[in-house]
Amino acid sequence: MSPGSVALCLLLMQTGVYGFNIELDREFAINFIGQIISDLIRSEAANQKHEDITQRAILNITLQACRAVALADGKDFSFPSEPFTVESVAAACRKSKSSKRFRQTIKFIQQMNRLVDARHASDPEYHFDNEKFAEGRRTITRGLEIIKASNKEMNFEAARERLGEITHPLQDFYTHSNWVELGNTLPNTNLIRSGTSIGNTAGKELLQCQCLVVLPKEREI
Repeated sequence: MSPGSVALCLLLMQTGVYGFNIELDREFAINFIGQIISDLIRSEAANQKHEDITQRAILNITLQACRAVALADGKDFSFPSEPFTVESVAAACRKSKSSKRFRQTIKFIQQMNRLVDARHASDPEYHFDNEKFAEGRRTITRGLEIIKASNKEMNFEAARERLGEITHPLQDFYTHSNWVELGNTLPNTNLIRSGTSIGNTAGKELLQCQCLVVLPKEREI
């Protein structure tokens, strides 16, 4: 597991348990990095907005974190009914009183994700437009480096801000490339690993779509 993967997973789970006073160890974070990325590639995600995908990933990983902690303490844990909500996740984690703070934290990350379209509308590397795949991956991995540094300095607000920003290109990759059309059913984990190949995602004859401009309606997010 790459350091970038660990940082991303740790921060997403830290977001989920921000107001829950739950302590998580590094090994647990590593075990659940797949959950985060796989949530971005699920087939139905292509028809959802960025903020919806982001919230679902946070809620899912928070439940996994709370379950692991409960089982480690010898307690039972029950998953709430789907679709998960902030309130149902907080209740499952036995932290209903913290649901307001939990919601505020998620909304902050969602806002940072959404602002990418305003701040970087003409920057293809933030949307994987114009076949800027290497540049897009650099945007993500550079963001992960900032997240790790912010975590080390215990500047968690700055880390969450950057997390919201890099989840946008992470999500755009699957709708602005032909990764899914090529038959891939697993997430491209090399998107968060510098110095690796992200694979053949578009032939020279295929012009990739522009973010929220010519993207087919059924795949807009």
